[in-house]
Amino acid sequence: MPPLARITRARTADGLADLHIEGGRITDAPGPGEVFDAAGRVVLPAFTDAHVHLDKAFLLPAIEDALAAEGTALTPDLGDAIAAVARLRDRLPAGTVAAGAQRAADTLLRNGTTAARAMVEIDPATGLDLLELHRGLDTRLDLQLTAFPQRGLELPGQTDLMRAAMREGAHVVGGCPYVDADPAAHLDFVFGLAEATGAPVDLHLDFSDDPAASQIRLVADRTRALGLQGRVAIGHVTTLAAMDDPDQALAALADAGIALAVMPATDLYLAGHPRAASGGFATRSVAPVLRAAELGVRVSIANNNLCNPFAPYGNGSQLQAAWLAGLLFRAAAPADRRVLLDAITAGPAAVLGLPERGPVPGAVADLVVVDADRLGDVVVQSPRIAAVVKDGALVA
Repeated sequence: MPPLARITRARTADGLADLHIEGGRITDAPGPGEVFDAAGRVVLPAFTDAHVHLDKAFLLPAIEDALAAEGTALTPDLGDAIAAVARLRDRLPAGTVAAGAQRAADTLLRNGTTAARAMVEIDPATGLDLLELHRGLDTRLDLQLTAFPQRGLELPGQTDLMRAAMREGAHVVGGCPYVDADPAAHLDFVFGLAEATGAPVDLHLDFSDDPAASQIRLVADRTRALGLQGRVAIGHVTTLAAMDDPDQALAALADAGIALAVMPATDLYLAGHPRAASGGFATRSVAPVLRAAELGVRVSIANNNLCNPFAPYGNGSQLQAAWLAGLLFRAAAPADRRVLLDAITAGPAAVLGLPERGPVPGAVADLVVVDADRLGDVVVQSPRIAAVVKDGALVA
C-alpha cells in the first residue's frame, strides 16, 4: 500500500489533530500524498508483543485430529501440552507449522501489532529449521527472534544448538529452567551465552502454582552480577499470583531491572487449577501486573500462544488480552487503564529496544486506529481495529 502523508481528524491524548507523515515518521509540516480520515477515532502507538510463539500457532485442529487417532484428547496441563506438540509436530500434514506461523503473523498485524519478540523453538528434533521458517515469513512485522529451548537444555546436543542459533542470527537468548532437573545450571548456561554474545535474555519462568518453586531470586542475582539490568525479561511467572504477598519478589524484579510479561489467555488456561493437596483451593494464575507496575517493574501483556494446546482460545489480539487483564484485576481507575494500555504499547516496545512509536512529532509512524472516540474507552471496550499503519504506510 502507498505511504500516507496525513491522517486527519485523529483523536490523540491531546485531542483532535491532523497527523503529518514523512519518511515513515510523524512530522510537524504537512506535505502532499495519500490521506486517511480517522473520523474522530482514537489513534494509538501500534502494539508490540513481547512474547509470542508463531511456530506453534493455529496447530489446534491438526493436533486434536492426531490425538483423536491415538484415542486421547487435550488436557489443560503444561506438561501435556509440551509433550503433545513435541511428539506430534512431525506427524502433522506437510506445511501445517509454516502455514500457522504465517497466519499468526498476518493475524497480529491485522490486530494492530507491528513488532513482536517471537519465541523460536530450538530442539534436536527440528534443529534450526524453525529459525529459518521465521526468516522466511512474508510479513511487515518487525520480528525479534528468541532462541527458545522448550524442552530444556539437558537433551543431547541442545546446548550446541543454542550456540548455533545465536551464531545464525537469533537476537535473544531464551530459557525455560522449570523443565530441567537443575534450573540453576540452566540459568547459568543461558546467562553465560548472553554474556558471550552480547544478547539480551528472555525466560519462561515460574510457570507454577507453587511459590516455593520460584526462581525469581536466581534470575535477579545473575542479572545484577553480569550487569544485565534492563536486558532481561521473564514471562508467565504465575508463582507471583500464588504468593500471599508478592511485593518482595516484585521489588527484586524492579531492583534488577527485569521486565515482566503476562499472557492472560495462556496463564488462565494452564495455571491456577484446583489441587487435591490443598483441599481443592485454586490459586489465581495471572501475575499481578498492576501491582508490578506500581512497584517499578516494566510490564507487558502478550499473546503468547494462538489456538494451540497451550491456549486454545488465543486469537492474536493484544487489546483483548489487555481487556481481560483489566477485568481480572478490576482496573477501574483511569491510571490503571493507562498501565494496561502502556503494557501493549510503550512497555513492550522498550523491552524490544524499539524507538518511540506513536502519534507524536518525531516518532516512528507505527499507529493503530481503533473504533472508539474516547481514549478511556479503549481498554474497557476492546473496540474493533479500524486501521493499522506501519512505517507510515496503511497495511491493514
